[in-house]
Parts: sequence; C-alpha cells; structure tokens
Amino acid sequence: MRKKWLLVVGAVMLVAILATAAFAANPVKLIVNCREIKPDVAPQIINGRTMVPVSWVAEALGAKVKWEAETRSVVIYTYISASDSLSRQITLLQDALAPTAPGEAVEKWAKGIKERNGALQYAVLSPELKKQKLSDYEHVGWVTGVSSPWVENFKILKETKINEASWEYKIQFNWATSSGPAKPTEVNLTVKQDGQNWYISQVFNGAGLTEPGQLKTVQFQKEIKIFLARQYKHYQVLETEIALLSQKVNNSFGEAEFKTKVTTLLGCKTPAEWPVQKGRIKYLAENRQNLIPEQIKKVEKEIDFWNKELQEYIEKPSDANDFLKITAEFDKQGMLKKNTVKIYSQDPMGEYLPVEEKNNSMFKTAEELVAQGYEEMRELCR
Repeated sequence: MRKKWLLVVGAVMLVAILATAAFAANPVKLIVNCREIKPDVAPQIINGRTMVPVSWVAEALGAKVKWEAETRSVVIYTYISASDSLSRQITLLQDALAPTAPGEAVEKWAKGIKERNGALQYAVLSPELKKQKLSDYEHVGWVTGVSSPWVENFKILKETKINEASWEYKIQFNWATSSGPAKPTEVNLTVKQDGQNWYISQVFNGAGLTEPGQLKTVQFQKEIKIFLARQYKHYQVLETEIALLSQKVNNSFGEAEFKTKVTTLLGCKTPAEWPVQKGRIKYLAENRQNLIPEQIKKVEKEIDFWNKELQEYIEKPSDANDFLKITAEFDKQGMLKKNTVKIYSQDPMGEYLPVEEKNNSMFKTAEELVAQGYEEMRELCR
C-alpha cells in the first residue's frame, strides 16, 4: 500500500514540475495601453484567476500606490490632467444633451444655428457626421455663422416619419439684418435613432445657412447660379434648384458637385423673335430672289418646323437638368478667388469635362445667335 502511495505522489509531483516548466516557458504577459510591463513579480494564474502586482498596473496608468500598515490597506491615488478633465467634462455634457426624441434633436440643432453655438450643433450630430464636421467646427473656433445676417427665429415646417428609427424634417430659418428682414432659407434634416437617443444624420442646407464650411459652399452655389444665369440668358427662368451632392474643402482649395434643375420658358413672345429663328428668317428675306424654288422650299420647311417647336417652348415650361462640378481657390479670409473658378459639366458617360463657353451656343450673344441661324440656312442651300 505504501508503495502505491509513493507512486501516486511521484506522479503528482511530476505533473506539477511539468506544469511549472510549461508556465515558465510561456509566461503571462502584462500589457497596459499597448505597452508591455515587466514587474519584479511575474503575473501568475492561480485557481483560474490571473494575479498581477497592483502597484505596477496602477503606476502604468498614471496612479500612485501607497501601503498603509495600520489598516493593512493598499490605497491607489489617481491624478487627472487638465486636458483629461476637460475632455471628460465635455463628454458628460454631450451625454446630458443627447436628445431622447427626434423633435428634440432638431430643436437643439436649430437653436445652435440661431445662437451660433457650434458645440450645441455638434452635440446632436450622429457619430458619422461628427467625424465629417469636427475639423470644420474646430477651424471656426466653435462659433458658427456670421454677425450679419443673423437668424431671427426658426420654425419646423414639416416632419415625416420614415420608419421606427428615422424621421425627416424641414426647417425654415428667418434671417435679419441691420436694415431689416432678409430672405428666409429652408433646411432638410434626417434624424435617426441610435440606442436610446436620436441624432441628426444628414443635413441638406439651403443657400445662406452658415454652418462651419457653409460659407464656402454658399460661395460655390452663388458661382453656379451666376453660371446658370449666363447659360440661360436668352430664356425666361422660372425656377432654379441647386442641390449639393458632395464637397471637398480645405483652407485654400475646394471642389463641389451639384445637381441643378432650371425651369424655363423661351425668352420671347413669338418664335420669330428667337435669335436663331430670326437669323433663318433674315436669310430667306435677303436671299429669296437668288434661290431656286427647291432651296426656298427647304428654308421655308425648316422655318416652319422651328416655328412649331419654339411655340411649344414659349407656352410650356421645360426643365433642364445637369450635374455640375466647380473648383476654386480661397484666400486667407476664406473668400473665393474669382480668377480661379472652373466649371465642369458631366457628359453622358459620367465624366466631368471643362465647360468651354466660347464654343457653346448657350453662351452666345443675340447677334451671334442670329448669325448662327443665318449660316444654318446658307449651309442648307448649298
């Protein structure tokens, strides 16, 4: 019996020795904030728990450890830097401001716009939008907008429930200046739920709303409007819509893509007043005696065709849609340098190509269009 116990004890000791050797060969590492710490007493696994020296861990985290012999206590003191303290304060404030309803998110964001409080606006943005907007808010020192015009008040025009976790809102901002009211602007927002809270996930700004970086966007929109006004100068423009698709802006350079829609009527009362048609009619009047009947018939047929086409454009509004890109440089005040503005138009293949105004009939003068119509008929009669 004694011999049997000796064999058992020997086996247990052998297992213990082998286990100790295995742990020694693969020691437990202590890593704090991605940095390996090597304490004077190695970490150990005892009864399924990992034991590490508290002083080494605490000090690696910036704390101090004190042994109080009288009470047999290990006391850990933590020290928070001013920057860490401020960061924690901001985080707690943002948590406190987190909206618990979609309408609350919209109200707080709009209030931030009115009060030019970028911190309040930022607090109710979604995590994704915060990443996109952080540098913009920091660049303006968290004070958004301009001193004039300013937002006098705002109101929610429309709220639409998309699903249980998503709403859309339309807000109107009423502006004022020292000389009186300014033109109001409308903004569309998408609000989505994240856990128990609701955040602004998308902002579609109307021209004039000056969020961080929005001043540059407004300048881009203004240049696009000027471009469209030149392009449709021979038309009666009923409505112009400009929607921002994307933008890349830094302190000195920017580019933005817009989807545009221009609703027009022909800018004349009769087809004969349209410059190109005027040129066609002029050619026939000046050359009728020198043309053979077949040529006269060709010209009259062409004029008649365009009379019918143009009459439709005079009576019925038509929409012109286009995708435009604009690039430009900015000065130190964040204002656009006029001589650096370049406009690109999207071709059928989706590529943006520079707009060559000198070769585009849309930008010609009335006299040039008359000459164009005249030349068309000359070519027709050859």
